[in-house]
Amino acid sequence: MSHRTMDWLMLLGCVSLWPGMVLAEVGSFTGCNMYFYRDAEPRGFDTADTAEICQRYSNLYHFATLYDRPQRIPRWSAYTLGEPNCPGQAQKRSQWFVEPQLAHPDESPDMTTEAESTLSLDEWRSSQALNEDYEDTSYDRGHLNPNAFQCNVGRTATFTLTNAAPMHPYFNRVHWSKLEKTLQAQLTGSCRNGRSKPYLVTEAVPSDSEKIPREGEDKEGDRNRTYNRVSVPSHIWTAVCCNHRDNNRKFSFAFIGENKEASGLEIIPVEKLNTELSRLYKTPGSVEVFVDDCGSESQKGKEVLSAIKKALYNTFQNLLTDSYPQLLPPEESSKLDRETAQVMTSTNLDQKKMQLTGIGFLVGISSMTDWHIQFEKMYKEDNLTCVLAPAAAAVAEASGISDRVCTLQEQKHLPNSRVTASGWSCVGQACGYHGYAYRWCYTSDSDDWDYCCTGKCTVNPASKLYKCPRGDGSITKCSPQYSTVTVSGKPCRADHPCGLYEKKYFWCYIDDKENWDYCCSPQHDCGYHGYNYQWCYIQDPALASRPCTP
Repeated sequence: MSHRTMDWLMLLGCVSLWPGMVLAEVGSFTGCNMYFYRDAEPRGFDTADTAEICQRYSNLYHFATLYDRPQRIPRWSAYTLGEPNCPGQAQKRSQWFVEPQLAHPDESPDMTTEAESTLSLDEWRSSQALNEDYEDTSYDRGHLNPNAFQCNVGRTATFTLTNAAPMHPYFNRVHWSKLEKTLQAQLTGSCRNGRSKPYLVTEAVPSDSEKIPREGEDKEGDRNRTYNRVSVPSHIWTAVCCNHRDNNRKFSFAFIGENKEASGLEIIPVEKLNTELSRLYKTPGSVEVFVDDCGSESQKGKEVLSAIKKALYNTFQNLLTDSYPQLLPPEESSKLDRETAQVMTSTNLDQKKMQLTGIGFLVGISSMTDWHIQFEKMYKEDNLTCVLAPAAAAVAEASGISDRVCTLQEQKHLPNSRVTASGWSCVGQACGYHGYAYRWCYTSDSDDWDYCCTGKCTVNPASKLYKCPRGDGSITKCSPQYSTVTVSGKPCRADHPCGLYEKKYFWCYIDDKENWDYCCSPQHDCGYHGYNYQWCYIQDPALASRPCTP
């Protein structure tokens, strides 16, 4: 036996003497099967590049994680619900734990902080995400196993970077936080007794294109730092299984949301989640979160799901007058205050068709013609625009508005806008003068840029083209914010709504591979317009048209 092996055994023998020690075991779920429904881990997620981790703290197992080494985020964490009340527990840690065994399998199983480790920074960086990866970025360290779901040492154990993924702060602090609190309350009331037990799996769907830290966002810029290391998830999902001794009272459901500010949260059956995950992961085989889907279609599951939906949307409505100022940074709180005032004083909105979701408003629309009339009135009379958004339809349907929606947004000419005249998203900075006579911003990390509007983007009566002032006495071509839906009904890419983008026609990208589609002109809606098929103009003035799907 080597000296290193003897030291290893001696260390294991002394574990109980270190009550504050954080431990993990990498390579097998053998010690933490109790966190899986029917002792079966989720299937279809592991690859040659994933690591199985039994998360352990103070010599106790607390949850299980499948960690994606190349993406440096967990694929999923599986856990159960802790005690319902544990007052006085710490909600945050400035420095999260890291996992030595991901760097070297023969290292100590003790999780530790980076400062307490003997490993070099390069050894840490090669194997996992570090605290520095989240510093000076626009993302939170988002828990998969929520710290609020656990108590005492169980809560402390959740503060490991192997249980964290970059989450948009508004998604994490508003959308996901509200959903977690609603879920916790519902499960405590319906699945916490001697005959039932909740099992949960939360997962982050990695993105190949979005990673942090980004050099353009680094406020320090004077340190030794590696960029583009940690994948920013495109979606976050949670699957819930309430296992009951009586199979008729067993139930399950899931919810999934896009990891962005204007996110729609969709609450769906587990079998539908399995199908959606197969699509998102592009896996050749099947995905199965829970064995037998844990009573996904039971009547009890439908009742609980209905209660969660009702509680969730009531909670979002309360953000209008209650908690959102405490959850958002001051500038975003002020922005929502302004939008709320504009919405409530607008004479062009039917208040009964309006819903606050997260930190934005959805408006139900009964037809494309009605939307177009409303869009034009609001654009002229209010500093608001109502952007068609198909991705939000599931949220609108669940909240009882309608199956067609648009999202209310401030127009691009207002201060601190991050949308250029042509429609590009600003990168690394908001619209501003930035040392020049005109308003502008960068639109890529390659120093591409575009003008920004200082006044409304409106139609020139003579040319029928959209123009706006740019701040130096001149005007520039512009595209109003009006739609994220193409003529074929496909959603535009999240960062590329319908616009001109230096073309004569309106269009948008529909994926990251630069596939694109035409959009209807903001001066024309998709309809029959005297023909036996639906169509719209795609160019101003009315020079070119395409068939369309409303």
